[in-house]
Amino acid sequence: MVKVNLKFLSNEAGEREGLADAGIETFRDAPYASCAREAGQNARDAFERLPVRMIFNVRLIGAEELPAHEELVEAVTAALRESIQDKEIEFFRNALKVLRDDRIPVLEIADFNTKGLVGPPNTAGTPFHSLLKSSGVSVKESATAGGSFGIGKNASFAVSDMQMVLYSTLYSVDGVEAFAAQGKVKLASHTSADGSPRRATGYWGNPDSFAAVIDVGAVPQWMRRTDIGTSIFVVGFRESQDWAEHMTASLVANFFAAVQREEMIFEVDGGRIAINRNTIEHLLARDDVQRAAEASGGREEFQFAGQLLTCLMSPNAQSSEIAVPGAGLFALRLLIQEGMPRRVGFVRNGMYITDNLKLFNEPLTRFPGSREFVALVEPANADAGEFLKKLENPEHNNFSAERLPSPQTRAVATTAMRALARKLREAIKQSTAVETVDSVVLDELGQFFAAGGRRESTDLRASRDPETYVYSPPRPAETRRPPQQTVGGTSGGKAGSGRSAGGVRGAPGPVPGGGSGGAGRRGPAESVRLTDLRNTIQREAGAPASRRTLRFTPDVSGKVKVRVLATGVNVPESLRIAATDRGEVTPEGFDVDVEAGHRTVVNVTFAEPYDGPIEVSAMARDSEGTSA
Repeated sequence: MVKVNLKFLSNEAGEREGLADAGIETFRDAPYASCAREAGQNARDAFERLPVRMIFNVRLIGAEELPAHEELVEAVTAALRESIQDKEIEFFRNALKVLRDDRIPVLEIADFNTKGLVGPPNTAGTPFHSLLKSSGVSVKESATAGGSFGIGKNASFAVSDMQMVLYSTLYSVDGVEAFAAQGKVKLASHTSADGSPRRATGYWGNPDSFAAVIDVGAVPQWMRRTDIGTSIFVVGFRESQDWAEHMTASLVANFFAAVQREEMIFEVDGGRIAINRNTIEHLLARDDVQRAAEASGGREEFQFAGQLLTCLMSPNAQSSEIAVPGAGLFALRLLIQEGMPRRVGFVRNGMYITDNLKLFNEPLTRFPGSREFVALVEPANADAGEFLKKLENPEHNNFSAERLPSPQTRAVATTAMRALARKLREAIKQSTAVETVDSVVLDELGQFFAAGGRRESTDLRASRDPETYVYSPPRPAETRRPPQQTVGGTSGGKAGSGRSAGGVRGAPGPVPGGGSGGAGRRGPAESVRLTDLRNTIQREAGAPASRRTLRFTPDVSGKVKVRVLATGVNVPESLRIAATDRGEVTPEGFDVDVEAGHRTVVNVTFAEPYDGPIEVSAMARDSEGTSA
């Protein structure tokens, strides 16, 4: 059996290498979120069957269980001795403290239903070799795969207090299972105990040519696998009290589409947090997960992920396809709904990428004149997926044509992406353009128009056409006297449910009356103030517009009478309601229960088609009056 150990590369040239590795520093701002995102993406790309299952657990191991513990302590001590910068000194002192504890925390990230890191591990060009010993090399079976084992593989080092990561994998070649394991540590250049100069990078494994271990018996029990797949072990895990919530926030915000489609499932902290299709909505609303997202600076994107998930799941969302020459076919899913942010999200391979195309001068931030909406865009065929992959940056959060090597391909990509943005705007505008607006009948302005200015229309239908307006001064309101009672009684009756109680004494009849009194006049109606009134026409292909969605906020609680009137004509006319999904239809409109200060949404169907502007009024139900 080969004795495995930790060995650092020799440094014959005496180059000075500091602790600040560029690849690791990329993920320092949000290390937990980055680690979860990058690991999830690589597992999704290596799937054998769906759903891909991933676990994130912390285990505590004794110093004697950690491979090459003594060599690691020696290397960290040497690096500390030669450090000059305060940041490096602090890092290596903390690393030694962790290594000298009785129990060392190790984060295990394991995937299942994947192909594993296919080898041979010591052969250049294989996925295993690419992960451990390649830089800027993409080795993926699919041209649409999300990552490249490039800069993203450094995310795991960012959550290690000694920047050390171990890998083990079980994969199959022609039906025969094979095992491989190796580790990598990134410290700083230093001088070993025997006086030889060493570089910052060291490898744990077979000391012969820094090779991987292929004998499963040569590695600790906790590193072995029984199922095909890959395990990543972050040694000296920088464990915080809410690490699990931080990683959960990243997983649900980035992989909501893959989870909802049952392409991926996750288990965090020993299964304490389960992320699957049944829990994804709940996790996006959990306070502790939201706080973790906010602490990582991702509160807005976390909220946006929930809105995109609603778009993905809603039966009211509209689906269409957009063909872009030079790019491929894209799927657009659009949900028009109050409270949505008027934003577009791009998803690829089940992972959220960005909400803009700003590097193509298309930020997609302003949609004037549109109703509130959220849109989700993703490749609809392999050509579009491969096209976007070529433009995706290493952090997987934007697209840029500058990543392409030649001016010709950059020009073609820029033209295609701008065409995609233009077609997206056209599709969104066509579906979300505001067709109706609130109207207010201002009869009191009629006094400012001369009587001779009246315009008569020769079209007999003009009086019913909401687009034709006839201006005329208002007539003085007639004062009607209440009719005299003709039935005798001893006294006036009390008002119904109105606020005035005085009745009119009945007139004397031909014979003495035997009743208790005549009926009095009803009191004035109690009007209900409706704020933030909105109405939306519900159109169906080939059918006339007869359905509306009404939204308003009342200032009272209880049952109210609602009337809907057609405006834009000379005199507003009541629209007869045939059906409603809330309340009860009445001859004047409909009755509905409301709560003061709370938004009320009602879908109504008119007895006759009408797509013009409307006016909505309401009054308290116990007033028994009417409102114009």
